[in-house]
Amino acid sequence: MSTSHTRIWVGIDAGKGHHWAVAVDADGETLFSTKVINDEAQILNLIATAREKADEVRWAVDISGRASTLLLALLITHGQQVVYVPGRTVNRMSGAYR
Repeated sequence: MSTSHTRIWVGIDAGKGHHWAVAVDADGETLFSTKVINDEAQILNLIATAREKADEVRWAVDISGRASTLLLALLITHGQQVVYVPGRTVNRMSGAYR
């Protein structure tokens, strides 16, 4: 595995049919931004892509309900560290980081 970062963060905007994932490094630089269909194979590919970029990946998901169930199950099954970010926080931060 060729890693260029010690740690990256992947934020996921979870949806019923698809998710949007954005990875950033410690300097806030975007490493990738991609649409991921809510499908096991595509989510596993996302996990693999993120793990190739860094030794440690931290995941933040904006929904903890049915839309993110498969995503969260696969992240946890593969030993990934996941936090829930409430919608209010996402809304406020999007205004600060236009």
